[in-house]
Amino acid sequence: MRFVLDTSYSEEELQFLREHDCEILSEIKLSKTNFSETETPRRIFKYGRTYIAEILDDEAGEPVWAVLTKWKGFYRFSDCYDSLEALEQGL
Repeated sequence: MRFVLDTSYSEEELQFLREHDCEILSEIKLSKTNFSETETPRRIFKYGRTYIAEILDDEAGEPVWAVLTKWKGFYRFSDCYDSLEALEQGL
């Protein structure tokens, strides 16, 4: 499945992405996804060798940054962070 992504970031987010030499993705093709309705990625960037996606938290309905992982052949989201600062400390 191909996801077309939003590439609009705030100036604060762009500063974080530049500081960490992140790559902003405009689209991504992921086969074998098992995302819930709230897990559809809105924006994705590559942080080192890790893909980070903005998704909606299924409980609070607020955007969070989640690590995209592949487990048993399926893509899913693991660790979630409520801010880029928390993401930086968690990774």
